[in-house]
Amino acid sequence: MTPELEKHIRTFVNFPTPPGVAAHIIELAQDPEIEMGKVAKAVSMDPALTTKILRIANSPLYAQRRKSENLRQALVVLGLNATLTLALSFTLVRSLRGTKPNGIDYPLYWRRVLIAATAARALGEARRLPLAEELFLSGLLQDVGMLAMDQAMPELYRDTAKLQREHRALAEFERKNIKADHAEVGGALMASWNLPERLHRAISNSHTIQLDRTEDQAEVFDRCVSLSGPIADLFILSSEKRAFAETAQSVERSLGMDKHEFGQILGTVSGLIPDTESIFETDLRGGVNPELILEQARDILMIRNLQALREVNTLKAAANNLASRTLELEEEIPRDPLTGAYSRAFLDAYLIREFDNATRHVWPLSIAFADLDNFKKINDTFGHQAGDQILQATARILKSNTRESDVVARYGGEEFVIAFPATDAETTRSICERIVWAFQQARHDIGVLQAVVTISIGCATHSSFTPFQTVHEFIRAADQALYTAKLQGRNRTVRFEPQLLAPLARTV
Repeated sequence: MTPELEKHIRTFVNFPTPPGVAAHIIELAQDPEIEMGKVAKAVSMDPALTTKILRIANSPLYAQRRKSENLRQALVVLGLNATLTLALSFTLVRSLRGTKPNGIDYPLYWRRVLIAATAARALGEARRLPLAEELFLSGLLQDVGMLAMDQAMPELYRDTAKLQREHRALAEFERKNIKADHAEVGGALMASWNLPERLHRAISNSHTIQLDRTEDQAEVFDRCVSLSGPIADLFILSSEKRAFAETAQSVERSLGMDKHEFGQILGTVSGLIPDTESIFETDLRGGVNPELILEQARDILMIRNLQALREVNTLKAAANNLASRTLELEEEIPRDPLTGAYSRAFLDAYLIREFDNATRHVWPLSIAFADLDNFKKINDTFGHQAGDQILQATARILKSNTRESDVVARYGGEEFVIAFPATDAETTRSICERIVWAFQQARHDIGVLQAVVTISIGCATHSSFTPFQTVHEFIRAADQALYTAKLQGRNRTVRFEPQLLAPLARTV
């Protein structure tokens, strides 16, 4: 940032000073001769901070064979620099979250920066960078300029709810209004707080993604932070706006990680979300299931090579058009009135169209037949009202354990069919096994009793590896797999495999 631009920003933004505890931690961090005892004393003065340091020392991030029972043990596990950086993270978050927002969507803001901080750390560890906690802090503070500007200019972010979900567009909006974006403002703010240069440099550059290769550690540090925001967006944006392929390509070109390594990063971030939620006492998921996000990522990253983005975008467009095609068909074909699932007639029309699309474009299409195992006994024993209640619960369980692009339909009686567009066999099996597990855990209140209803599922995938000649042959394969699941003991998922299932099916 040029001196002229920084001066211009300061005329708009009256930078706050760090809170007392944070200022003390920053002062300690600047002492090259700092001792463990001084750090322990500073942290122990804040009981809540002590608790968080102990919790993170015992978290999966620092998995140890022996549990840290007290603050000194935790400091040994974490180290001086890590303790100071983490303490600063916790203190700043607590202080900044205490301010009253004017135009910022605070839940969205904190979800994004906390997931981004987790992603920055995961990227750094994958590249074997030291200073993992400083990467976390940089990711956490990369949007702090928004908080400063929101306080200094209360009207700036009013009526920008949509823009706040489009980070690039938000930055353009800021530059148009104050000639700088929140990354530049945040970097200048952190410099005024005397944070290490690598932190405020990374924050200032957090909107710039360099796509050339480098081994310079300072450059790699900055890139981990700048890529952490787009990765966080994959976890907070709606499914049709998640740019998996584009983000994966940026990570590959900027950090040299291939799509498989990128998938591992997403898995790491997803796995750490519960611990980050616990430590920072906030909801990072916002009602979104991280497992479904990972499955969507696997679908897109597996189906096309990252260099063939045109083909990827064709696939994504097909998935995005699913909702509009569905609405067109629904105008003529209503949902099942009892369960709210799609009707059998709708499903038949949908499968014909999707089977044709999958065949022409050579992408996979999967379906699953799902049948309740002990439904007839409960229906006969407790009556149709209890049976209807279980059918409605079944539709809810199926919908909550599938993705937005999947189609759940009632096929007839207690049988349902799920269609999985652009989904390979392994992902389909994983989703179906999660559904079986969900039914095993569910309890249905029937009068004064609680009933457990299990489900059997048979699935099939139409792809270049297992092509079917017609949609009817495709449907029969999934139905055959369902009956095989019944024969094998029920309460399970079976995938269609002709050489294994045909002999069993003939005995039905």
